[in-house]
Amino acid sequence: MSFVTSRRWALQETLRGLRRDASPFVFATCLSALALSIPLFIACIFYGLSEPLRSLPTAVEITVFTTEKADAARVEEEIRAIDEVVSTRIIKKEDAYAELNERLGIKPAKSASNPLPDIVIATLANDVSNAKIEEAAKAIEAIRGVDFVPYEISWHEKLQAVTRAANVGLVCLGSVVLLLVVLVLGTAVRLTSSSARSEMRALHLFGASPSFAVRPYAWRGFLLMGASTALALGITKIGLIVFGRAVASVASLYDAAVALTLPPADWCLGIVLGCAVVGGIVASAVAADTWRQIRGGAR
Repeated sequence: MSFVTSRRWALQETLRGLRRDASPFVFATCLSALALSIPLFIACIFYGLSEPLRSLPTAVEITVFTTEKADAARVEEEIRAIDEVVSTRIIKKEDAYAELNERLGIKPAKSASNPLPDIVIATLANDVSNAKIEEAAKAIEAIRGVDFVPYEISWHEKLQAVTRAANVGLVCLGSVVLLLVVLVLGTAVRLTSSSARSEMRALHLFGASPSFAVRPYAWRGFLLMGASTALALGITKIGLIVFGRAVASVASLYDAAVALTLPPADWCLGIVLGCAVVGGIVASAVAADTWRQIRGGAR
């Protein structure tokens, strides 16, 4: 059988199976959609609620006080040459003095002298370790024209510990959800393939190849998970609209804005295609297992 003919037959067999098993297919689609909507809904909620936290700056900043007669521009250039430093900025002593008085609510006399030096703010990379932060601080202290370098990294160490714990928790949760989805998917595929054994037995008697016999069920699994994922996104969208109104009303009390939305359209399309491919793979595995049992029984 030619390439085109075999796939035309697979398409016809797929459509025929969907018409024949319409009720199990709809039930399996709804079951898979509900299973997928749970992790999608939770992920969208956590992503939306974490937006204020993700917008906070997490990079360590080192404040560098220069000596009285130091060239701040030269000091900044040497600081920028350090590997861990990603950006720098200069705060002139006049600006620092004016900001300090403003915060303290003091109106300085015109004849008052400015005791502050020029200040250089060095921002380090987000993923830099505490040891590298200390090395960068020592390197900055060794630059000519630097008076002293105060910095605080205990919060960075605590943030890294919390981030590691959160990542481990997300991996565990993702693994459990993935296992749940695979189990539901396998059950759903079996619901739509109740007649697979008798059909494959007939194909085996006619000498069909394994790929030829499995292909219609793989396509059916692809369509099943594609439709289930699209439906799950729709269910998630409705849930986000309903829950998002309550969250927005609570956030407004704290003068904050929280938006619960689905991922961008290209991401949603990728999720649908990715889940459809997984559905095709799982359906192929289920059908291939049935084929192996038939071949083993025939022997």
